[in-house]
Amino acid sequence: MLIDVNLLPKKEPKNAVFLIVAILLLAVLAAAGAFFYWSVQKAESEMNQLTQELKQTRALEAAEQQKLADAEPVQEVEELQKTVEWAKQYPLKTVLLLQNMAKLLPERGFLMNFSYSEDTTVSITVQFDTSEDAAYYLKRLSDAPFVANVQLKSVAAANQGDNGSADSSPEEAADAAEGKKIAPRYLAQYELRINKEALKDEKENQP
Repeated sequence: MLIDVNLLPKKEPKNAVFLIVAILLLAVLAAAGAFFYWSVQKAESEMNQLTQELKQTRALEAAEQQKLADAEPVQEVEELQKTVEWAKQYPLKTVLLLQNMAKLLPERGFLMNFSYSEDTTVSITVQFDTSEDAAYYLKRLSDAPFVANVQLKSVAAANQGDNGSADSSPEEAADAAEGKKIAPRYLAQYELRINKEALKDEKENQP
């Protein structure tokens, strides 16, 4: 029987571990490259989308600004028209109203204060020599065609020193300067509602 004996050293097999590591490394690099490429593409896509949105936003903003610019002249015209209409329908002709109220005052009646609001409500303060004059003036205002309604809010004695007050009439100031005794004065407050049409008619009837 023959026996085959090989005395040569056996060859070492290829390092399988090195091969596996190399393959894994290449796979990781390939995956990283693919991910990087995908990220770059996604970023570019988002950038393009944002750019388009920015362009659209700027276009809309420009359109709105143009609308506002076009609307401003229209608004100015409308405001001017409203002002003109308001002026035409202005609640009171102040000078004419004062003239008519002054005509109704008694001889020793003095208009001390006057104010009104846009709803044709007028508040006045009048100085009289007597409280009866306040009632007399109330009656004359009630009968006046340009007064729709009138109320006497209060009547009070005016505070006056020996030398008169800052609200005294010229006659009272002269009397005070001469040392004459000044009788008590009364301040009456009225609230009136004005009839604009009647006041207008009265102006037209004036010569």
